[in-house]
Amino acid sequence: MTRADDRQGRIDLEAADWLAAIECGTADRQAFEQWRSGDPAHALAFIRVSQIGRDLDFLREAGLSDKFAAPQAASDQTIASRRKLLALGAAGALAAGLGGLGWTFAAAAHEAETAVGERRRIVVAKGIALELNTDSRVKWRRQGGAYDVELLRGEVMLEREPGGDPCRLHCGQSQIELAAGGRVDARSSARGVDLSVLEGEASLKTPDAIAAVRVPPLRKAKVVAGEPPSLSAISRIEAGTVSAWQQGQLHFNGESLADAVAEYNRYLSRPIEIADPSIRQLRLGGRFSATDPADFCKALNAIYGVSAHFESDRIRLTRS
Repeated sequence: MTRADDRQGRIDLEAADWLAAIECGTADRQAFEQWRSGDPAHALAFIRVSQIGRDLDFLREAGLSDKFAAPQAASDQTIASRRKLLALGAAGALAAGLGGLGWTFAAAAHEAETAVGERRRIVVAKGIALELNTDSRVKWRRQGGAYDVELLRGEVMLEREPGGDPCRLHCGQSQIELAAGGRVDARSSARGVDLSVLEGEASLKTPDAIAAVRVPPLRKAKVVAGEPPSLSAISRIEAGTVSAWQQGQLHFNGESLADAVAEYNRYLSRPIEIADPSIRQLRLGGRFSATDPADFCKALNAIYGVSAHFESDRIRLTRS
């Protein structure tokens, strides 16, 4: 074995160790990022074992991966068996091509999140994709031939193409199973969860309902703890309002200024503040950039004579 082969083998083992630790939830993300960014070979090795790891998941789910591990504590056994499987796979793998460069830390860890004002699209598996809105967090896993996606914070758009694997979205204690060809938006808040089925159909299960509820396309379900889900129809215009954030926009259609500002502040590091209570109930409409409220403020001034004062830590709205 040449020195180059020995070095590559060591890097592959390190990458397998990192992936095993990430999937078990024991990895130090900062240390991982330092390792991965320290050498291009590290990043490529991690991409390679991540891809191999997806192909080996069925072995772990079937219990076959235990054959590679000596008896140890449960968490150590999981890491060791996963490491050996990945190392064996990495040894015979071809180097990752450009297509693999989209495989990220989040995909390997089965978890992803966004910062305020950020959007992120992730292909979970063939035929299943999700897009995270501002300040959101999700995690997912493959189990029994299906994918379970859990919304931990914020808002997510989940899409399942025809032919894609079964997919379930979990929001707290509620679960929505998305049919093939479906697209659903889920938004979590302190008041509960809003589910909007924009395409296809879904089946909704909640702890407070006797049976699963069928949710056809262009329907919105409001889920509040302690109450059965309430369904209402939405128009195609309203559906466009729900999904406008995917184009980096906010779409208002008769909302009060107070509600519009609350929606805007989900995306802004410098929040908008209504300094004059008399303007809180002004009604407005239109499409605006979600992360740049300049045009929004100009429209308020032109239509209602509301002035925006851009300060270092906030934007104050007052009547001129």
